[in-house]
Amino acid sequence: MLTFNDLLAEHGYVNRFNEFQGLMQFRVREILLASSLYDSFIFEQDGRLSEMLLSEYLDLNLSQAPGITRVSTGGEAVARIVGPNRFDLIITTMNLADMTAVDLARRVRAERPNLPVIALLYDTREFAELTTYHDITVFDKVFIWQGDFRTLMAVVKYVEDRRNVEHDTAAVGVQSIILIEDNVKAYSSFLPIIYTEVVKHTQQVMAESLNLSHKLLRMRARPKILLCSSFEEAWDFFKRYESCVLESSPT
Repeated sequence: MLTFNDLLAEHGYVNRFNEFQGLMQFRVREILLASSLYDSFIFEQDGRLSEMLLSEYLDLNLSQAPGITRVSTGGEAVARIVGPNRFDLIITTMNLADMTAVDLARRVRAERPNLPVIALLYDTREFAELTTYHDITVFDKVFIWQGDFRTLMAVVKYVEDRRNVEHDTAAVGVQSIILIEDNVKAYSSFLPIIYTEVVKHTQQVMAESLNLSHKLLRMRARPKILLCSSFEEAWDFFKRYESCVLESSPT
């Protein structure tokens, strides 16, 4: 009598799932959050970030949520990334106790050039000040915190998609959605919603016969969301992954 796994193997699904195991090679498992004591107080008012991020991951049946470690100074953040603790992403607010977010980003680039650094601001005033007096290219991206804890999930998925798109597209033809938006407040608001809807839609189209482990593997092949701030950046992505672009959405 054929088992379920035998039927999968007969139709070639086993090899397909083995291919899924090789996707999403870069995962954000540990986040270092550099924020002043005041900023930490604001985050706590909005709810415990680690618990809320874990809740969102569980609700969407995603794999293990990343852990969050907080520090209040840039010096401590730099010491953590060169020490034994391994971090996959740094999120920093603007004003730290001993340096600016820009100074921290530059120090991180000097110590670990490939470590993603995201600036998390509170309003467009901070963004205007940042872009007026500093070069924001030291950051991988800038987001605005508007009290929606799903912003953290969007930050994580943004970084993961950017790092994994080239490999995953070449490996199994993972599709991509190119999204063009240069308004930081706008994409900080709707990017979390887009990720949530893409994940839910991917789950809905999965075969009911798949077990939980296969569903988690299949989730690795969800469409990548490639957020771009200019037409030129979007066009570069389109030319590189043209055959796998699912949709291009200019504003």
